[in-house]
Amino acid sequence: MFLHLHFTSNRLPEFTPAEVARIKGTHDYFGFNHYTTVLAYNMDYKNLEHYDADRGAGTVADRTWLDSGSFWLKVTPVGFRNILNFIKEEYGDPPIYITENGVSERESMNLNDVHRIHYYDNYINQALKAYLLDGIDIRGYAAWTLMDNLEWATGFDDKFGFFYVNRSDPSLPRIPKKSVWHYATIINCNGFISPGEIPHECQIHEPDVDIPGTTPPSPPGEELLVSFLGLEVSAPDATLALNVLFSLSIIAAVAVVLLVYGLVKTSKKQKRPVEEHIDLEKKDKF
Repeated sequence: MFLHLHFTSNRLPEFTPAEVARIKGTHDYFGFNHYTTVLAYNMDYKNLEHYDADRGAGTVADRTWLDSGSFWLKVTPVGFRNILNFIKEEYGDPPIYITENGVSERESMNLNDVHRIHYYDNYINQALKAYLLDGIDIRGYAAWTLMDNLEWATGFDDKFGFFYVNRSDPSLPRIPKKSVWHYATIINCNGFISPGEIPHECQIHEPDVDIPGTTPPSPPGEELLVSFLGLEVSAPDATLALNVLFSLSIIAAVAVVLLVYGLVKTSKKQKRPVEEHIDLEKKDKF
């Protein structure tokens, strides 16, 4: 936490000197998740109190960096090597395990995910340079992720997986994307194959036949059909119909509430003249 110009101390509790001495050097390794890089610049947030203001910096991305399926993730391989060097210099050259690294797509599914192949080629190459040329103690690397899954607030829209999950099939089959075989080759060869050595015995080739237990997505231009209220409709149409039904249900519920309210109010108005007539009759008897 950085000190902000308008505060005399950090907003978070600070370690005491005794606590610093106790935990210093007690780590086993540095676990590092990395996806992208940003450009930072100094920024005065005045009296605002939030995460960005505590940093005292704003961030932007270079417009020449490749996009991904996530608005925040720009493909910037050189930033990977830079941050690995920063960790080495700032934290005393700890053993580093890269626990997450990957890229997403968000458009209609295409199993020929060349953008993911490009991402892993370049990012793994930067990690390799950091290890071999910069002497950084990288002990392990894990790609994110095995298959498309729930990505926090974006749900299933951002797809980071090597395997596509066909959610229109109740059995949820996993279908390998093109990047599966490319990444498998890097792992099996323990690095990159020189162009002059291709084909190589360590290469993992895509099977010529369908893998048992998988259901490929529909060909481009052909929509998946799902069952909705006994009808076979496309997934977008089913989503639209579900939203319409939900909206009509809310409108109906509001209408019922207003109707009941109106009936109760009318009933109260009708009772008042009768009560006044009874009171007048009682007064006449005396």
